[in-house]
Amino acid sequence: MTEDHRPHDPAFVEAPFLAQGEVAPATAPVFHGPFRWVVLAQGLSALAFFAYFGTMFAEATYRFAASSSELAVLGVTLSVPFILGSLLQGLVVDRWSPKWMGAIGYAMQFASIPVALRASGLSGLWVSGFLVGAAFATIEPARSALTSLIVPERDLVRANGTLATAFQLSLVLGTLGGGWLLQAWDAHAVYAAAAAVAVLPPLCMLMVPDVRQRGERPAVSMRDLRRGAATAWRHPQLRILAVVTVTGWFMVNVFFVLEPLFVKNVLGRGGDNLLYLWGAHGAGALVGAIALTRARRTAGHEAVLTCVGVALIGFGIFVYAAVGIYEVALVASAFSGVGFALLFPPLLALIQRVMPEEHRGRVTSVFVSLQESAGLASSLVLLVGGGLVVVQPALVTAGALLTAIGLLGLRAVMRTTREAVDDRAAA
Repeated sequence: MTEDHRPHDPAFVEAPFLAQGEVAPATAPVFHGPFRWVVLAQGLSALAFFAYFGTMFAEATYRFAASSSELAVLGVTLSVPFILGSLLQGLVVDRWSPKWMGAIGYAMQFASIPVALRASGLSGLWVSGFLVGAAFATIEPARSALTSLIVPERDLVRANGTLATAFQLSLVLGTLGGGWLLQAWDAHAVYAAAAAVAVLPPLCMLMVPDVRQRGERPAVSMRDLRRGAATAWRHPQLRILAVVTVTGWFMVNVFFVLEPLFVKNVLGRGGDNLLYLWGAHGAGALVGAIALTRARRTAGHEAVLTCVGVALIGFGIFVYAAVGIYEVALVASAFSGVGFALLFPPLLALIQRVMPEEHRGRVTSVFVSLQESAGLASSLVLLVGGGLVVVQPALVTAGALLTAIGLLGLRAVMRTTREAVDDRAAA
């Protein structure tokens, strides 16, 4: 792709098909220096989050007997602040400090847990969900921008894979530990343990240097979001991944909202088993994330990995819902977890590789907001039509459609790659 010299349109750092699979012959380990504190903050935050959030959904379903519509409201309360906050923070992070933004976000996450602990009804859980949505809207753009500033470009896929490894390991430990505490004691014990862990990530961020992007820092303007979206849309692979991940996340959120009811009504299991299923999902994602961190020829293949990840998630959900047996659901959860490991780290690495550093935060926030908007849309559909939704057929359909979306995206990526190679050869 040639450089675009139109006003306000940043040139891509690197054309998407240069250095397909190429990497330096020797690569240094990524878990060192200030980046290790970013990884630790990610892991500890996820450990607290999954113990707390899984328990919150279990309480909504089993203690407060939430319907599919009420579970959809819980999804909405998370999505709305996440969408709006991600858009705003994507603008701020390109102009301020990703370190301090991350620290503020982690502090907000800690503050959300006592609200759930003291909740006496669904409204308390909805408030807690709103707070944690706002927290992650602050954390996600900040962590992506910070990673791209302190990790060499050739190691970005591995660095994001390392973050995913910490995240997925914490998913396993957080959900299994939360399930055990929920079974042995009660939800209050889970929330108290999660709060104790959630204190640590802000402290980790204090150990990270205050590095900031060196490019332009214009006044905050919503026009920059449109520019960020337009810049991403002109990039062939990011355009494909925008369509794939946004439409795919609609289906993923349908599964996420309805899964507690599926576990309760179809599998006939208790709330602790919901967390164990999340743990199996995390185990599969952990395996996939570890494999990603050990891969050495990933530059140029980020879009392929992302589409394969979407297809694997869909197939896992399809088997999970179609068979309707708890033991099979455990295996299918692990399988879809592998897909999640291949979804976000390569996508973030592609953004970090091809976007100028002063635009990475806002482009990331555009992707995050679009994906979460699709999740919000699916929650609203379930909210409005909750009484008409039959859980198992809805999940089977979501899994089949998600598989098809991933495969169609993979086909489009491969076609675009061939066209780019042919154009270079013709030139």
